[in-house]
Amino acid sequence: MIIDYPWYYVLFCLLAGAAYAAGLYYVGRRRFGKGVNALLAALRFVAVSAIALLLLAPVAKRTVNEQQTPIVVVAQDVSESIDSTQLTVDGFLKGEPYEMVYETFGGTTTDIASELSDIASRYQGRNLGAVVLATDGIYNRGGNPATTAERLSFPVYTVALGDTTPQRDAALASVRHNRIAFLESTFPVEVTVNANRLKGQSALLTIVDGQGHKVAEQRVDYSDSRFSTTLAFSLKAAVAGLQKYTLHLSVVEGEKTITNNTQVFYTDVIDGHRKVAIIGNAPHPDLTALKQAVGSNPNYEAAVFLSDELRIKNEEWKDYSLVVLHNLPSATHQVPKECEGLPQVFVIGGQTDLPRFNALHTGLEIVSKVKKSSEVTAVFNGQFSLFTLEEGDGSAIEQLPPLSAPFGEGKMAVGLQSLFTARLGSIDSRQPLVAATTRGGQRRAFVWGEGLWKWRLGDYLNNNTHEHFDHVVSQIVNFTAVNDNRERFIVETDRHYAEGDEIVVSAQLYNANFEPVNGPDATFSLQGDSIKGDYNFSRRGSGYSLSLGALPEGLYHYTAATTFDGENLTAQGSFAVEALHLEQANLTADHSLLATISAITGGKMYYPNELSALDAQLSTLKPVIYTHTRFSELLNLPWVLILIILLLGAEWVLRKYHGEV
Repeated sequence: MIIDYPWYYVLFCLLAGAAYAAGLYYVGRRRFGKGVNALLAALRFVAVSAIALLLLAPVAKRTVNEQQTPIVVVAQDVSESIDSTQLTVDGFLKGEPYEMVYETFGGTTTDIASELSDIASRYQGRNLGAVVLATDGIYNRGGNPATTAERLSFPVYTVALGDTTPQRDAALASVRHNRIAFLESTFPVEVTVNANRLKGQSALLTIVDGQGHKVAEQRVDYSDSRFSTTLAFSLKAAVAGLQKYTLHLSVVEGEKTITNNTQVFYTDVIDGHRKVAIIGNAPHPDLTALKQAVGSNPNYEAAVFLSDELRIKNEEWKDYSLVVLHNLPSATHQVPKECEGLPQVFVIGGQTDLPRFNALHTGLEIVSKVKKSSEVTAVFNGQFSLFTLEEGDGSAIEQLPPLSAPFGEGKMAVGLQSLFTARLGSIDSRQPLVAATTRGGQRRAFVWGEGLWKWRLGDYLNNNTHEHFDHVVSQIVNFTAVNDNRERFIVETDRHYAEGDEIVVSAQLYNANFEPVNGPDATFSLQGDSIKGDYNFSRRGSGYSLSLGALPEGLYHYTAATTFDGENLTAQGSFAVEALHLEQANLTADHSLLATISAITGGKMYYPNELSALDAQLSTLKPVIYTHTRFSELLNLPWVLILIILLLGAEWVLRKYHGEV
């Protein structure tokens, strides 16, 4: 017995029991005979002492031996590469003297390493005697199973299924392509074709778009019995939206299967063409340098305007995604009203009117008491996180000539990050030279200095290219041009799912203050190649959620709708479910891998006709006896309560029997 109090507390409990018994039966008149008094006092002493001891919350310690029957997990591969007529292992094992657990894995893909790791995790701490792994050794997901096997503490007995003889077959082994492409651009597609035992034959590989138009083709000559080649295509993104492309490899007579001769992939074509207005207070060589840098990105078109000659009609402003303001606002020109609400890049130079600039509350304030400029060079800030530069861009900018920056002290609002800070001579001032922010939902960027034309020229002199300067400007433009104005009703899905994935759609509704609400009902209408359905969102947290489960391969379009404050709100989009044909890309069993897994773990590989020997091997597994210590609070043991009740009951019976009234 263990208690958390000093040992002498037990003496106090015994003393309490003795005092209670003595006071009841020996102090004052003797109520019963001498022997009866002694027996009654003893019963009361034990009962009271026991109750007092229980108040100390004693714990009983005992040793327990438990026997666990060995468990054998039979993992059966049911992937597409397994012949469905092949046997299932569990019907040929007796399950004695072990407990057999049968499970399956695989499907459109096979991950043997993950299956072994999951078994090890689920049965940790139990008597896992062995694992029987029935598979053909072909895996197309996860790591190398042999590496995983090195970490296992139980033997793996493998059952070698499938055929190790290469089949007469050709297959589209893999397709590599861009998930995203810009409208009117070209994007690469690489296709790997494998073929076995087809030497001297040839086939035609064609690519067809979603409208059924052939967009590319190439002939493949199988020049070897074990043939593999990679073909490169360049496709044009002619239509915006999620586009479907189908690859088909013509079938040669005698192929084992033709399902691996066709694959489908999807590319999201984005209409990313944007117009940038570069507005200068006065003619300046920076304006041309900026136009050339912006124009180096094929998705942007830049136009230069001077404040005195600004000729953009009101209806034309909607075509612009970004405005670059060079030396604006100045003493003679304000920022055009039409620029309000547009993402903005400020180039702050000697003509910039700093008080007017500070009055815009852009997130950067420059406090200056004298009107002069300093020559500053750039120091790259590796902690900048709003967007990334290419490797070498930061160091290349640091080597460029200085910019002319108006003298002053910069005050940065929360959220403003410096991409480059300013160095004055050999002193790093920590003041922002190039910075960006998303403050207030409107993206802005700042260049605190003019003379960018010297940066572009210096980049060419140092590196024989304008790429570093152009890429930095392009990244600033890419980041700033994104409009953060939110829609009131937003639906979020991935653009690509693998066949078999659970598809969960989430949605968010905002009130006029852009606070999330989910009071109104919301509906979801889905239209696919072979599926059409209407669903209702469920409320989850402050938004909405909808599980569509797993959908078959295809292109799906959706429309979500709700009504809030008398306004009908809708959101539309599309996503693709891509079929995985990895199982059909390789039909040749890998029994050497299975033998390796068994050897590493202390098991053995068996063939389907040797299952009786496997069962005999498993029958030698022995149960394991686990010895462990258990601690139980005496207060929770029912027999302790029963004992106290019996003691007090016996005392009561004796007193009644001997005439107490």
